[in-house]
Amino acid sequence: MTVRHKHRKLRSLYIWHRYVGIVAALFILILAITGIALNHTERLKLDSNYVESDWLLDWYGIQSPTEQHSYQVGNKWLLHVGDSLYLDKQRLNGNYTQPVGALSFPHFIAVATTGKILMLTFDAEVIEQLGGIQGVPSGMKRIGQLQDGRIVIQAAHGYYLTDRDFLKWQEQDQVTGVTWSEQTSAPEALKQRVAQLYRSNELPVERVMLDLHSGRLFGSRGPLIMDAAAVLLIFLAMSGVWLWGKQIIRKRQRRRKKQHRPV
Repeated sequence: MTVRHKHRKLRSLYIWHRYVGIVAALFILILAITGIALNHTERLKLDSNYVESDWLLDWYGIQSPTEQHSYQVGNKWLLHVGDSLYLDKQRLNGNYTQPVGALSFPHFIAVATTGKILMLTFDAEVIEQLGGIQGVPSGMKRIGQLQDGRIVIQAAHGYYLTDRDFLKWQEQDQVTGVTWSEQTSAPEALKQRVAQLYRSNELPVERVMLDLHSGRLFGSRGPLIMDAAAVLLIFLAMSGVWLWGKQIIRKRQRRRKKQHRPV
């Protein structure tokens, strides 16, 4: 192999090393940024912050249920979407079945769901959950209120009357003068906003970071793309070491020639 041919091969390797480095730089940035972020998940709250971007939610195929159930409670709205409850735009912690009614009181809101009654603040915090142990009748169909403030439950086996504190329950054959809680349609703007909040609550930022780091964000071929990026990094490391070694050898050869050059 002639010296010219060796130089040509070395120059070709330099060119490949340069262009591969440019391509790999993008993947290095992705891996570095997502890796650092994932190492500080708790501090950055990646597991408790959620994505609200429509295109990214659509990319993941996350859709909001088309059906919503809403009740007006005072000047607020209680909405049930999927397995979540919202008081206006605030989501209640936990999963809930479809409510059968909701009533507003001066200091709290009572929500009747399957098998239990939720006591809420006006800031969407659950004060207490009352179930069968506290005497709540099974098979609740609807909840209402008498003029004196007492609560009436229509259950599977009849009517039940309780005091304002839900401490005592009395079975009734029939009740009159009850204002029953009825479903009514919430304002359209609120319904759309709650639907968006429901969607975004399904996709934590941490999952997006993990999928971007592994390549799964780009679909079934994403991991193969990241594998190819890993191969490029291996090539850069090996070619870099090779070029560095060649450069050292060439410098040593030049020094030797200078030392043996006749004066």
